Amino acid sequence: MSPTPENSQQDNTDLSQMLKHLEQHHALILQAAGEGIFGLDLEGRHTFVNPAAANMLGYEPQELLGQPSHALWHHTKADGTPYPQEQCPNYATYKDGQVHRGDNEVFWRKDGTSFPVEYTSTPIRHEGALVGAVVIFQDITYRRQCEKAIEQFRRHNDMILQAAGEGIFGLDLEGHHTFVNPAANALLGYKPGELFGTPSHITWHHTKSDGSPYPAEKCPIYRAYKDGLVHQGEDELFWKKDGTSFPARYTSTPIWDDQGKLAGAVVTFQDITEKKRMAAQLVEEAKLAEVTRVLGDIGHDIKNMLMPVLSGADLLKDELDEQFPTLIRKKAKGAENSYANSLDLIRMIVTNARRIQDRVREIADAVKGVTSPPHFTPCRIGDIVNGVLDTLRTYAAEKGITLLTNGLDALPVIDADERRLFNAFYNLINNAIPEVPHGGSVTVGGSRGGHPDTVELTVADTGKGMPPEVRDRLFTAEAISTKKEGTGLGTKIVKDAIDLHHGHITVESEEGCGTIFRLVLPITQVVSSPTRSGNT
Repeated sequence: MSPTPENSQQDNTDLSQMLKHLEQHHALILQAAGEGIFGLDLEGRHTFVNPAAANMLGYEPQELLGQPSHALWHHTKADGTPYPQEQCPNYATYKDGQVHRGDNEVFWRKDGTSFPVEYTSTPIRHEGALVGAVVIFQDITYRRQCEKAIEQFRRHNDMILQAAGEGIFGLDLEGHHTFVNPAANALLGYKPGELFGTPSHITWHHTKSDGSPYPAEKCPIYRAYKDGLVHQGEDELFWKKDGTSFPARYTSTPIWDDQGKLAGAVVTFQDITEKKRMAAQLVEEAKLAEVTRVLGDIGHDIKNMLMPVLSGADLLKDELDEQFPTLIRKKAKGAENSYANSLDLIRMIVTNARRIQDRVREIADAVKGVTSPPHFTPCRIGDIVNGVLDTLRTYAAEKGITLLTNGLDALPVIDADERRLFNAFYNLINNAIPEVPHGGSVTVGGSRGGHPDTVELTVADTGKGMPPEVRDRLFTAEAISTKKEGTGLGTKIVKDAIDLHHGHITVESEEGCGTIFRLVLPITQVVSSPTRSGNT
């Protein structure tokens, strides 16, 4: 049945109302949209402008309708240079029919100010023909401010990482490096970028200080990006690229992402080699201070105990001087020899007691921080050595050891500190006696040295010799003594005395073949006193 005129009229009315309703609905959408929206014809003139677009650009919507868009709000680039229309992406849309997007340009307001925008320019087509474009944009000033703040924050953090003296690197959940600061590269011996993406544990934490492998699952740094806890270490070994290592103090702190999930760890560390050295030095200084205090006390006690020894020796001599002449006159058997031997023993006691007093004074001076410089005077080596042998002859006789000299009388007078040289020979011979079997000997020999201005002295024994580990450490800080109560200080005293005389000492020894010490001393010293020394 064909429609009646009344029905056709009603249908047209309904269609008009529907179209009107759609137009109103679209207008409401445009009015309410927060983004700026405007339409452009093929000449770039505004065909519609929503309130948000007009507001952002500082216009009333009616002011923009029919006006050319590019010349109003897109005429100049962000750097202030003119923006040719043919280079404009919005213009291109209603020319090439393509969608164009951008977020690195600025739109200009009516008052001459500008703001950064993100926009999309979409072509409008009618029955397949290009009739214009619709541009949707938003002011991204706040976003740019946030991005700038974030960039500044990142730059600031980067400056901190670059400038930090401690090594700092980040690790992902697999333990691979995500960032490494210059200090970390330098401490581990790598170039910038060389560690990025590489596994951390097998690179610089693979081996313990005892040389055994360090399993990753036992590594506290590894655990930080597994259990999410902070781990610290005071003395771990980190390994450099060249295969050497250093003690490190570190902190491994977990990193969490925005969702609160574990994302890795950041490790800060520092080389504590110098700190450990300084700590050890402080310990040694504390020990030395205690030793100094004890030495001061011992020296004071020895000084006090020597006084009755010296007084007693004087009284004993007086007693012998009173009694023995009578016995000798009466021709008592052996009286004359006993008297002579007793006087020799008393003289030895007194001489050595006074030598001990001199050494005690040295201890007291050292405790007070005062050390005496060497006192070089013209000396005969034979006289010094004979004084040592006289002191040790009784001890040697008890052990069945013969003390000998060879060639000392032919030596020239040399500049020497008699007291220090006496101590050097005393220690060498005294140390040799207990190492020589009964019936053996210790011989001190002398001759002119290979250089015209030197003398060479030897202290040779027929003892059991020294093992290599003892011999090779004799004149070092690691010198050890093979005697039950030895300290190893005797060889240090000898070495210090020879060094003060600008000489040198060597040792030759093999087990079962005895030992020979060779001393080379200059005949003259740079500083020499003209006064000939006497006995001390």
